[in-house]
Amino acid sequence: MSPLRTWRSFWLTATTLAILAALVPAAQADITQSTPSLPPQGLYTTGTVCFPNLGPGVCIVGTSLYGFTGTTSVIGGGGQSIDSSISLAADIYTDNNGMPGTLIGQVSLGGPIGIFYSGRTSDAELGTFTSSLTELDLTGQFNGHTIELIVNPNMTSSGPTTVAPSGGQFHISSFFDVFTELSIDHGAFVPGPPRTFVLTPEPGSLSLLALGLAGVLGKLRHRPRA
Repeated sequence: MSPLRTWRSFWLTATTLAILAALVPAAQADITQSTPSLPPQGLYTTGTVCFPNLGPGVCIVGTSLYGFTGTTSVIGGGGQSIDSSISLAADIYTDNNGMPGTLIGQVSLGGPIGIFYSGRTSDAELGTFTSSLTELDLTGQFNGHTIELIVNPNMTSSGPTTVAPSGGQFHISSFFDVFTELSIDHGAFVPGPPRTFVLTPEPGSLSLLALGLAGVLGKLRHRPRA
């Protein structure tokens, strides 16, 4: 391959990687859906959080809040209140000085969630609204132990939610800074550090994005050489 062709190949690869780096985080920060209704039709994800003082110490990795079901909505009191059921999935590791150590297993919790969208006067209203968690109480079993995760009642867990038109559909961006407490086997609740839960597409949406990018790469790879 000539030096010119080698440089062109390098440039195309570097440009494509730059596009991927720019597009993928943006795609994972918000969603597009067919209606302006809240809660959004995506999932909320966060990074790793460790509880070194909880039993022998554990780290919770890859946490996702997903599957709003049985949602009821009430307009009043200065905004929109929604009550729903939601699930949580995560991987549990041992704590190794504040970092994940050995994988223990996967945990799945479920229970009620409540969100208040301040200033929203209808389920079709567009704009940016301060969103606050009014309830979160998730329970489940893990390795023979009862796990319960609740929103810290002494702290405010909130963040902005924006609903905007987008080509005949609706663009939703949202995140929450969440304060939680964790209990094992009905023991004392141990507060954890605040975590930012960011709205992301369902996995199927990410797969479609990946397929689209793969098609672009394929076209670049098979473009006739000059």
